[in-house]
Amino acid sequence: MAASPRDTTVQLRLPNPYGGAPWLTATVAISRTPRGQGQSLRLRAHVDGALRLPGAGAERQRLVLDSDDRGGLIRYSRNAAAALARGVVERLPAQPLEQLATRRWRTWLDVQLSTSPLDGGAQALMPEPLRGIYGGGLPRSGTGEPRIGVWSGPAGGSAGGMAQLVLLQLDEHDLGRAKGEGERSAFNLNASIAQVVEPLTGGESQD
Repeated sequence: MAASPRDTTVQLRLPNPYGGAPWLTATVAISRTPRGQGQSLRLRAHVDGALRLPGAGAERQRLVLDSDDRGGLIRYSRNAAAALARGVVERLPAQPLEQLATRRWRTWLDVQLSTSPLDGGAQALMPEPLRGIYGGGLPRSGTGEPRIGVWSGPAGGSAGGMAQLVLLQLDEHDLGRAKGEGERSAFNLNASIAQVVEPLTGGESQD
């Protein structure tokens, strides 16, 4: 039997039932790498979502289907799903829906797990872009508890918006299994999740 692949990438899309750019795209990548006496596993995900709707007074046209030779069942399923989505949207209260349609959500998830002994423990798995924020490491609040860091502030882009970041670290020192601070940890977990919520510009709404 062939060995399972070490790298896997999956992309999902939620189409816009009125045509144009998808309401949501999600990309998930998983990689597994032998490392010394153990191995490392990394999961990365990126989700980009925006409820792009036709402008006020504009005709809400149906989703344009691909004009290819694929089976009628696929075309029928797409048409039925788009009709169902349009029906749900048209029954929702207008004001909350309009507020949602003015925003774009982008989320990044990065989880790294290593069973190889590391001198720096979970700290050694921190992605380089985060070291400028948590370069000195996260403080330990108590034995058996993960280390958690939270940051929020302006997104920094020209469109404005807000950004949030949560970082979690856990290794044998946190669990009380390591005998001393200098001992290498054979269980190391570093996870980070970042989200940016920003206004949906006119150009993006027409993508």
